[in-house]
Amino acid sequence: MSRRTTTQKGLGWKHQQQRARLLAQLRDGDACWWCGLPMYRVQALAADHSHARAHGGTIADRLLHELCNKERGDGSRDDKRPALTRHTGGHPGNVLTWANAPQASDLGKY
Repeated sequence: MSRRTTTQKGLGWKHQQQRARLLAQLRDGDACWWCGLPMYRVQALAADHSHARAHGGTIADRLLHELCNKERGDGSRDDKRPALTRHTGGHPGNVLTWANAPQASDLGKY
């Protein structure tokens, strides 16, 4: 069994041009559609097809973090993406209670 080329996978020259156009339009800090976290040009970013290639999509029309694009897969779980299901503040155990945070007057005590 031979390996398919990027063009055969639908990721050839046209896809690479679409990704370049999307990167040129990216403003550092734009939110990732999948996870909601900011994206920066220095990160691994992937061109995503909102209409998944597995379902006939041919146009890459948004950027996602590379890992987010892999997690999205064929788009069958789009309704469960972290940007929709994450609660504000993340996991309750990670929430800082600023009322208990050290005050400037406490700095000499440590």
